[in-house]
Amino acid sequence: MQVIDKIDKHIIEQLIVDGRMTFANIAKDINLTDVAIKKRLDRLKQKGIIKNIYAEIDYKVIGFTEDLIVLINAEPTKTNNVIKKLNDIDNIIKLYGVTGEYNLVAQLIAEDKENLQELLNSINTIDGILKITILTVLKEYKNSKNVPNKIIQTTF
Repeated sequence: MQVIDKIDKHIIEQLIVDGRMTFANIAKDINLTDVAIKKRLDRLKQKGIIKNIYAEIDYKVIGFTEDLIVLINAEPTKTNNVIKKLNDIDNIIKLYGVTGEYNLVAQLIAEDKENLQELLNSINTIDGILKITILTVLKEYKNSKNVPNKIIQTTF
């Protein structure tokens, strides 16, 4: 496990809140120079701790009112084909391989109920899918992007 110090944690948390925050603004909070912040950020990227800084989209604002979790049980011998077909569906924004009764979990967005029905019909026709269960997301209670305190280096 990679460990980081409190300064690295602060940099990461500031960039999570606003990925466009300047090095100077981050530096001001912790009494460092913007050059020091840039060097630390470069090191965090080099170590693979920070993979990317990107925009988070609110799909509801752009017209995708339906948000679902689809639990998928695929035939073991056809799972790779199922994954390929699911990856080709634009409205699937996340796809996970999991353990348990189902072996795949997809997060799906749709513009409305009609669009949702079309998407579910196309998923149901994929060769190798044995069973799906649909969970409608009613409310999001947590979407944490915090850095666990457990990984902070306590000695320097």
